[in-house]
Amino acid sequence: MLCPCSKCQNRKQRDARTVSRHLYRVGFKSNYYLWSSHGENYYDVGGSSAGGPFMGEETLHTEEETYQENFPDIMGGGTGSTHVLDNVMEAPDEEQYEDSVFQAFEAANQPLYEGCSEESCLDEISQTFRDVLPQPNQAPASYYETKKLTKALGLPVVKIDIYEDNCMLFWKEDQDLLVCRFCGKDRYHQNRGKGKNRPKQRMFYMPITERLKRLYQVEATTSQMRWHAEHELPEGEMHHPSDGGAWKHFNKVYPNFAAESRNIYLGLATDGFNPVGMSGEAHSVWPVTVTPYNLPPGMCMKREYFFLSVLVPGPRHPKKSIHIYLQPLIEELQSLWSHGAEAYDISRKGNFTMRAALMWTINDFPAYGMMSGWMTHGLLACPYCLDDTKSFWLQHRRKHSWFDCHQMFLPKDHPYRRNVQAFRKGKTITDDPPPWLNGEEILRERINNIEGLKKTVECGGNGHEKPASNIDGYGKYHNWVKKSIFWDLPYWENLLLRHNVDFMHVEKNFFDIIINTVLNVPGKTKDNAKSMMDLPDLCRRQ
Repeated sequence: MLCPCSKCQNRKQRDARTVSRHLYRVGFKSNYYLWSSHGENYYDVGGSSAGGPFMGEETLHTEEETYQENFPDIMGGGTGSTHVLDNVMEAPDEEQYEDSVFQAFEAANQPLYEGCSEESCLDEISQTFRDVLPQPNQAPASYYETKKLTKALGLPVVKIDIYEDNCMLFWKEDQDLLVCRFCGKDRYHQNRGKGKNRPKQRMFYMPITERLKRLYQVEATTSQMRWHAEHELPEGEMHHPSDGGAWKHFNKVYPNFAAESRNIYLGLATDGFNPVGMSGEAHSVWPVTVTPYNLPPGMCMKREYFFLSVLVPGPRHPKKSIHIYLQPLIEELQSLWSHGAEAYDISRKGNFTMRAALMWTINDFPAYGMMSGWMTHGLLACPYCLDDTKSFWLQHRRKHSWFDCHQMFLPKDHPYRRNVQAFRKGKTITDDPPPWLNGEEILRERINNIEGLKKTVECGGNGHEKPASNIDGYGKYHNWVKKSIFWDLPYWENLLLRHNVDFMHVEKNFFDIIINTVLNVPGKTKDNAKSMMDLPDLCRRQ
């Protein structure tokens, strides 16, 4: 059939599939109201891509009826309706795609009228709008004034080039480098023509200071930011993290920080997701969000108080190199702790020095390992038990198990410790739980004493740091693979709680295992042949 798109202009014969693609991409031929080239004898209503609505004297059709009659393959009314999605979503022919893209660029660069420039045109629009409004008015008179007015509403975004293998940031003293200082490879793609250099990879950092200051500039939030220190708690109840031991311990160690109730307590969370998951393409994007915990429970978990601070663009998983991307955030957190920022409190009508502290991170268990530096796999996966683990190896399942390791946390006289029927057969538990190590002990007695253990930013991220097997004692008496960048925060070693496991992930995983086993879901149940073979060695169960 003749193709009525704006490119073919009813001059070229195309198959129905190609016609539908052309119309989807570039639209109809201009002013094509009377479809004389396709045998129609009525006027349509507003179907042109370039003209306005037009009504003839013939019978009027609704838009849906018109499309169904003329394009049955698209609307599902013809023999090709089963291939509708394929027709529309099919990848474009490269030559045709480039033509349409260049046409769009060319059209965008055309002036609205002869002698028109972008800014002068917008200046005239601004001036006309100001003249139409009742006088006097405060409308901006030029494009420059409009930009100046709206700029104050915007939030800063810092674009930082990063080497494609996550080796380093081209930032601060390295911002002018053209090659990676670890592997010597180029920072930019080869520039074959004119134009700016295009970096191989770029991250986005959104500073949090200005957003935190705004919480005190709005009446709806300024008084709520002191809720953590001013609310009254009934005896024996916990309503908020500020009622917990970790928060109270921090305030006890740093009383000067706690004395100013407007200082901000932050939590950090990260997890990867696939933004193109429906297409099946492997692409991992890692957003890092920061949340102020000063707000009451009904507010602090709302979306508007989740501040996106770092965006790791992907497409590959950052793995241990995520600390490369966290450098700007850690530097800003150090400044907010040491020097603070001048902020205005609208409720008290005055300025004050706002300081902030990062209380903990919240992640699922694999991301816990990325953030803390303790690898959450293998024999020593538990970051609490450390080298005092009670895990054991399942011969048939070929994995480590922590079955009944919880019994050592029970009181000494608890009957579960002596139960040899319901738990592991013939085994009673008399051991104490592993000793609790504070941050100072972990940093000075463990991390700093391990030969070869460095921060990721010092050794170049993925592919440059030493393999875990080369770190002294890895897998034998520790699972440290790197020194976390969070230890650079001056208060990190004094925190009672540094990393949290996200309850949502634990709850979901536990639910999935139970349901899949109870319902005997093929391929997902834990009650399989290998489990049956391991069971007699462990339990006295049927």
